[in-house]
Amino acid sequence: MRRLAQLLLLAPALLLAGCFTSEEELIGARDARRAMPPGEYTHTPFDTEGVEWGGVTWQGRIDYGFFSRRYSSDAPNFPHQNARLRRLSGDIYIAQVPRQDAITYGVLFVYADMTTYHQPDCHILTAEQLAAAGIIRDPEGFCSIETLDQLEQVIRTYLEILDGDVRIDGIYRRVGS
Repeated sequence: MRRLAQLLLLAPALLLAGCFTSEEELIGARDARRAMPPGEYTHTPFDTEGVEWGGVTWQGRIDYGFFSRRYSSDAPNFPHQNARLRRLSGDIYIAQVPRQDAITYGVLFVYADMTTYHQPDCHILTAEQLAAAGIIRDPEGFCSIETLDQLEQVIRTYLEILDGDVRIDGIYRRVGS
């Protein structure tokens, strides 16, 4: 019950963060890559200061569809159901996660036995940087993306601005490794 209360308190903060969205999926099956091996994982969210809080909030098997190239789980409440990943460079990936009202995008850092993720905040980018990528920030603070090229360009610019100082929003750890 305590974890549910913590998640409910965090939800408004996550909704207020300006993120990158699209109406259509930009990472199709041909563009998606397998980064995390299928297996048993735990998920732990981090607070806005980048510190783990509340412990493990989800555990289950994550599978990867050969044809769909999506990550999914039969375990209830998998936070990133049907995600697709696109390699940006090295072990850095763009994650595409379908939600009810939009498609959202995040950044993943893949390591041997764990994967961390970051929910980008498009408010970090200036109007000029967004315009250079052809992106407009809407009145609610979301940056709507229309093409995969735009997505890759804006995420690269975003990561360059952060210069390695990327807040971690959550972590998936492999169980039994």
